[in-house]
Amino acid sequence: MDRADLYKSFQDRYLNKLEIGFRLPGEFPLPEVWQEIRKERRSKAENLALKDEKGGTFWYVNTKPLQAKLHQIDSRGKDSLYSYIKPDIENELALDSIIEEAWASNIIEGAFTTRKRAQELVRRNLTPKDKNELMMKNNHQAMTFILENRESDFSIDFILNIHRIITQNTLDDPEYAGKFRDDEVFIWDKTNTVIFKPMADENIKESLNNLVVWVNTHSEEDFIHPILKASIIHFFLVYVHPFYDGNGRTARAIFYFYLLKHKYDFFKYFSISALIAKQKEKYYKAIKEVEDYENDLTYFLLYSADVVLKSIDEIIDKIAKKYQSDRISKNLNLRGVHLNRRQKKLIKILIDQDQKTMTTRRYEKIFKVSYGTARSDLNELSKNGLLQKRKLGKGFIYSTNLDSYLS
Repeated sequence: MDRADLYKSFQDRYLNKLEIGFRLPGEFPLPEVWQEIRKERRSKAENLALKDEKGGTFWYVNTKPLQAKLHQIDSRGKDSLYSYIKPDIENELALDSIIEEAWASNIIEGAFTTRKRAQELVRRNLTPKDKNELMMKNNHQAMTFILENRESDFSIDFILNIHRIITQNTLDDPEYAGKFRDDEVFIWDKTNTVIFKPMADENIKESLNNLVVWVNTHSEEDFIHPILKASIIHFFLVYVHPFYDGNGRTARAIFYFYLLKHKYDFFKYFSISALIAKQKEKYYKAIKEVEDYENDLTYFLLYSADVVLKSIDEIIDKIAKKYQSDRISKNLNLRGVHLNRRQKKLIKILIDQDQKTMTTRRYEKIFKVSYGTARSDLNELSKNGLLQKRKLGKGFIYSTNLDSYLS
């Protein structure tokens, strides 16, 4: 690969200096290569009216891969996703998504509540038993508030109100729910090393006032795609770190608010925090790259676009599986086939987890039943054509055969 092709590869993938160093052939000196790549990126930069604490400008490069991701989000979200969602599941899907977002946003911050318990807290309107559960329920209330107030103006008061809802009765000092911090804070890693020192408290209000002005400035000349703008808001709130606690949860909630306000209604059907929670290290890496590489937001924007795309894929897959389950259930009833509770749950597991086979021993473990009961249940499913039974060694294996109930 010649020098030009090598540079293009690095630019298309928007690798950072460390990543380029790992891939750079020995005959190319890293300092020289990085200087040229940085120079090209800065020449294409879109500078924003947002500053860091030292007055440095935040900027990004609207790369072709980033533009392609934004186009995919618009087409797959606004077109493909809406074509999947029928009126009969719309409300249930939105409620599921809000609960999932509330639960996952908590997980990112280190709080723990099971997904099942999160569903119970909201659907049965239970009283939280501890701080973790209260945080989850607060998150849900904030998301509900955003859905109901999506036409509100973006302002300092709105940010404070979201934070107040999210942190109500969970802070060490309740006075700071919906109030900016008034002292320095430090972010530590697990080894008690300071990894980030947020903005000084005396600069918080000015920085967020600048954010509000920037967000509310609308002109064709300064147009920024709503996904990018929402992602920049998300990053900037995390960067400024205006509160003692609840910064990440507030930032992600405001991300949703901005997109719902700008007619990206399909965002109410999935949770970005659920995907972030699965790979938190990538989330924090993208945030740190902006700081490490002179306020270059491109790293975080590419990451954010990827998360949204993967979230859309996951919800489309979830919807398709739900319709599969519903169609099978309907056809079972039409054909007079009655399944017990375990058998119904097995069909759902096979669909949701894309499993193609089941064994008697595994069925025993899943449902905590005897070998005889497991064998009887599986044989009945085989007799009704939902599974196919075949010999494997000294035992049997059951393969899925659901297509006959999907027509």
